[in-house]
Amino acid sequence: MFEFLIRALLFILYLVGGLGLCAVGGIALWARNWKLGGISLVLGLLGLNGAYEAALLHHPTWFVLLTIFFVCLVVAGLLYITEPELGIVDRFKSPETLLREGKKEKAALKLRKAKKYHEAAKLYEELGWDSSALFCYEEAGDWKKVAELCLKLAEKETDDYYLRKARDIFEKTLKDLQRAVEVVERLAKEEGWYWEDAAELWEKIGNEERLLNARKNMLNYYLEEAKKEDGGVFWCDVAGVYEDLGEKEKAVEAYREFLAYAEKMEQEERGRGWIRHIAETHYAIYRLTGDEEEKKKGDNALEKYKKYLEETVLDENYRKELIEKVKRWLKKKVSLKEELKGLN
Repeated sequence: MFEFLIRALLFILYLVGGLGLCAVGGIALWARNWKLGGISLVLGLLGLNGAYEAALLHHPTWFVLLTIFFVCLVVAGLLYITEPELGIVDRFKSPETLLREGKKEKAALKLRKAKKYHEAAKLYEELGWDSSALFCYEEAGDWKKVAELCLKLAEKETDDYYLRKARDIFEKTLKDLQRAVEVVERLAKEEGWYWEDAAELWEKIGNEERLLNARKNMLNYYLEEAKKEDGGVFWCDVAGVYEDLGEKEKAVEAYREFLAYAEKMEQEERGRGWIRHIAETHYAIYRLTGDEEEKKKGDNALEKYKKYLEETVLDENYRKELIEKVKRWLKKKVSLKEELKGLN
């Protein structure tokens, strides 16, 4: 009974496999792929012969040899599929043997799978496969090497992914603010708003000269954006930089430009949320000039903002928090980062 079941199972496998291979062979020959078509047809016919032998068992020895052949073929196929980069033979060799044979990429793969990441990374670097080396150094936790490779890869790539990654590693992981700000300044040459990050880092480092340079570059960027057709929102940033530079009169002028833009947006979009920015700007001008009229205008705008919040925000505590955020402008300039931190 057991022998019958085994033969029945083999019959089904041989029949299905044989027919499938013959079909593949026929399609391949039709497509003029002679190699694939020939091999598939030969294997398909052998499979059909195996089905015949499984059913009638006319030649037991041949049937056993045929079965052994197909078992070996399936095993070899599975070995190749699971490690296509290594192949069937090389997967059983040691990394040292593969290196002696000049197969660095396969030796690196074996080392990576053995979690010998530093050794694998060095081989990948010798091959010029920096992305693979980067992965290995990450797995090894060698963040200094990761950052250096990110800078190297950034020279080859058109986007700023690797520069941003290097910046994060230097700043957050290695705590190397000097290297971090150097990367940020490279980013700022492509995207001007990074000058704000550069200024923040130079301030932490304590380099007043480079801080001043970063703020001037930041000012130039925001001025260019503010003068664009739809760039009125940037006047607030311009004013903030002027405040940091100690140029109060120019800061007031920029705040007035932003105030005009905010009032225009409130009227055109009928969005009462802009009333908050109107209140903040009046308070900022009052803080810089001491003009009580500006404070009154700010208070009036704040009252309108309170009514707006009563209609749109259900949580009373959150309403109070939002109102206090507006009042902060009476005492100091509030950066966008401070606003975002308050939301988290």
